[in-house]
Amino acid sequence: MRKFVFCTLASAAVLSIVIIDKSMASPRPNAALTATGNTTMGSMAGMRSALGPAIPLAHGLVQVQVTCMGSRIIDVKAVQLPHDNNHSWEDSLHAAEVLRSEVLSKQTTQLHAVSGATYTSEGYLQSLEAALALAAPPAPKMSPTPVF
Repeated sequence: MRKFVFCTLASAAVLSIVIIDKSMASPRPNAALTATGNTTMGSMAGMRSALGPAIPLAHGLVQVQVTCMGSRIIDVKAVQLPHDNNHSWEDSLHAAEVLRSEVLSKQTTQLHAVSGATYTSEGYLQSLEAALALAAPPAPKMSPTPVF
């Protein structure tokens, strides 16, 4: 029993250190607007790309880049995904594919998490929302025009 308690405490301590280390090593803590350099789409007026912040998770970082034309999302790319083991990597790749497809078809970040990749899904959507705030800011609210 004593060995079990010691191993459990040691495992919890190591896991805590790994999580703290990954959160401190985040290469991009904030979202950043970037110039669109996608050669397949060309350089069209009104096209903007933004890189979301790297979101630290227990198994790695999630970071998303979005490209918008006006207020329409035209591309989403996972720049970083958790990959500390093969299982995390496969689940993260699957989640990124599903979320990309859903974001592009529904044009929203109000989506359900991908089953089996809840934390990756939440990190992906959080990074995407921050990137969208820069790449496709909401239209300003206009007051109604008075009728004379």
